[in-house]
Amino acid sequence: MPERRTIARLGVQSGNAIAHDRGQRHDLRIWKRRAGPLLGSLSPKRRACIYGSMSSLTEFSLAEAIAVLTRTPATLNALLRGLPNIWVRGNEGKNTWSAFDIVGHLIVGERTDWMPRVRIILQNGEARPFDPFDRFAQLKESPDKPLEQLLDDFARLRRENLAALHALNLQHDDLARRGRHPALGVVTLSELLATWAVHDLTHVHQLARVMAHQYRDAVGPWSEYLGVLHCEGHSAP
Repeated sequence: MPERRTIARLGVQSGNAIAHDRGQRHDLRIWKRRAGPLLGSLSPKRRACIYGSMSSLTEFSLAEAIAVLTRTPATLNALLRGLPNIWVRGNEGKNTWSAFDIVGHLIVGERTDWMPRVRIILQNGEARPFDPFDRFAQLKESPDKPLEQLLDDFARLRRENLAALHALNLQHDDLARRGRHPALGVVTLSELLATWAVHDLTHVHQLARVMAHQYRDAVGPWSEYLGVLHCEGHSAP
């Protein structure tokens, strides 16, 4: 099994490179290029195991997170602005959110969650817990506003928050600074910032699911092939 030993050695080398120099981003594409011919000789199951272990090497990158955060307002605007109410106000049943509610929730996060918590970590560390986040505040704050106003407000708040984040000029060591979540306990700044980006993606996923739900019956037997109609429990409010 010399090929497999070579692949294992490449994996160890890749892991050691990260373990010994956490300030450097490891380029997995180089690993794949070097090991590609050997990986091709393995079964799909073995390749999946190797690539699965490689994915655990991913480290947080502020620039990568900002790339997602910057694009979310335009993504929502392109998807939602000007749509008929069935897509904007339709939900998945009692006590579920519509697209309108989701945008309102993202606005509340911009005002009370992400950057306020960044500042608490930098100024107080673990000494002051984060203020609790009201995940349902949008249901009280914006029920009568037009969706277009919510989209504009979200875009403005996101621009302001990213400008404030840039002004902090965070360094690598800052990302390890710790704060205290009222429910989760000790968290790091990098975890908070990574969660901000993934929170966006969670609700983009939720938007697609909620909108697809409006045509759950209209698609007829094709429902069997439409995974978005069968992902219950993901990003539920």
